Amino acid sequence: MLQNINDNAKGCVAYGIVGLIVLAFALVGIGSYLDGGASAPAAIVNGEEIPAQQVQSSVLQQRQRLTQMFGGKLPPGFSDNTIKEQALEQIVNATLLRQEAEAGGYRASNQEIYDYLSENPQFQKDGVFDAATYEQVLSSQRRNKSNYESAVRDSISNQQFSQGINKAAFLPTTELTRYQQLQNQTRNVETYTFKKSDFASEIKIADEEIKTYYDKNLTNFKTAEKLKLSYVLLKQDDLANSVEVNDEVLQASYDENADRYVDPEQRKLSHVLIKIDDKDGADAEKKAQEKAQLLYDQLKDGTKVFEDFAVNNSDDSVSAKNGGEIGMIVKGDMGPLFEKAAFALKKGEFSEVVQTEAGFEIIKLLDVVEAKQKTFEEVKAEIEKAYRRDEAEKLFLENSDKMQTLAFESEGSLDSVADAVGLKVETSDWVERGAAPTPKSLFSSPKILSTVFSDDVLKQGKNSELIEIDASSVAIIRLKEHKLPEQKPQSDVSDEIKVSLADQKLRKLLIEKGEKALKAIQASGEWPAVETVGGKADKVEKVADLKRTDRKLPPVLVGKVFSMQKPQEDKKTFDNAILPEGDYVLIGLLDVKDGKAELDTALQQRFTQSLSARESTALLKALREKAEVTLFPENLQ
Repeated sequence: MLQNINDNAKGCVAYGIVGLIVLAFALVGIGSYLDGGASAPAAIVNGEEIPAQQVQSSVLQQRQRLTQMFGGKLPPGFSDNTIKEQALEQIVNATLLRQEAEAGGYRASNQEIYDYLSENPQFQKDGVFDAATYEQVLSSQRRNKSNYESAVRDSISNQQFSQGINKAAFLPTTELTRYQQLQNQTRNVETYTFKKSDFASEIKIADEEIKTYYDKNLTNFKTAEKLKLSYVLLKQDDLANSVEVNDEVLQASYDENADRYVDPEQRKLSHVLIKIDDKDGADAEKKAQEKAQLLYDQLKDGTKVFEDFAVNNSDDSVSAKNGGEIGMIVKGDMGPLFEKAAFALKKGEFSEVVQTEAGFEIIKLLDVVEAKQKTFEEVKAEIEKAYRRDEAEKLFLENSDKMQTLAFESEGSLDSVADAVGLKVETSDWVERGAAPTPKSLFSSPKILSTVFSDDVLKQGKNSELIEIDASSVAIIRLKEHKLPEQKPQSDVSDEIKVSLADQKLRKLLIEKGEKALKAIQASGEWPAVETVGGKADKVEKVADLKRTDRKLPPVLVGKVFSMQKPQEDKKTFDNAILPEGDYVLIGLLDVKDGKAELDTALQQRFTQSLSARESTALLKALREKAEVTLFPENLQ
């Protein structure tokens, strides 16, 4: 870092940096720098401090998980601040649950912690828990072993506590039956719709109305604030194309990394699989193993042929058709337990009964294709691509640092930034405040858009800081041209106003007609009453056996139908609904039929899960309301 300051900071900048360091030592004290300083809390929950480092670790993990899922980028709507807020809330809630679990006597045992760790594939080697692998994984994630195991204990304890809450959520059979009757209920309805299209010709908009509306809503008819920007965009992919390459360099890379360019050993295998059948209950595993052992004994004494056994006895129906053959595999294709047995065999041998990820298996090695070193010519293109990528990554980091430094030192221009990295200063199209981002545009990046309208760029005219658009592209921007909102003349927006006023009038007309018709049919109990407002009774539409999940009607109408009161015998219940587009619908409910009352296990499970979730949410809400929680988001880096 000091070397970078020496290389990059010149003149007043250097003195400014040194001055800041001196001031920091004077205010805080050199002791805090040497000691590392006190760990600031991210929150205090009922007197218990949550270290900022704990939340930051969670933020890092969530960010890595999201970027892996979305191709190296955060998904739309997610920012570093969003992730920090979510991580802090999750840890506060987990702390509240842990405190409540401890108060209730819930505590995971050492054996439960060991079982959790030993079953985690991350910590296994050849399918078995390995202490060295465990420590390596934690070290790579910068996790303290003691803290991690404490977190596992808390997680298991919280799980036990949550399961206790969930299991307390239940309903009597009568309630479940009634719920199912309501869920499966059907209704017979009739509808009549006053459509906007049928009455549009009755609406007239005068020029004076347009002018009045325009004058009263001037602020609604302004051009958008917009900017033109200068920018320097650095892309790692462009750098890769500019990297100089020759055969000598590529040959050296090949020699150094020859082990990367090997066709791995392939093994052609057959197997007989006996699956563990859960229907066999507690003895399922034992029965499967005994069956497999019986087959093995017969194979070993030569009374049976392996291929015949596979055809007639294997639970792998696909390979059984081919005498048990599963084809060629290389290491990594199958689970570690299967591979350990398969790669210990010699050609023509079959294994003893081994328990694998799929059940109990007898594996036979049919053939071996030895590993083969690929020649330089075969992999030259691959080596060149890797070499360009690696060199471009180094250049990208170097040039990013240059851009950052020069943008700060020469904040009145981007010319020196562009010259230093061999790029041109580009000019954007107009960028409007609040406009929807253009797909695949540089200015569709949320980070760019937030920087564009920042005070430093917009008001003070400075270069922006280095903006990381994604993992392989960065930019620095500055304001080139700024246009403030301007009043649009009435002539430009008259058509827009006319459409808006016509829609308002039309909606109002339909409501007036609909309300009048609704009163008339409620009084008479029959549809011909709609004719009093110009409707036609022969346009009434019938829908039989409507279900809650049906799409025979728009969702708004389905919801309304199932909220209406059940009609009295030989009578109809009438109500109304207004569709989002403005059409006014009259609804006549003819009758209601309860659904089937047989107990549906899947429905019961969903309903119970819903109740469990509500109980858990209510508990967490109650804990949060009575807790003393103070958040310090400013302590998160």
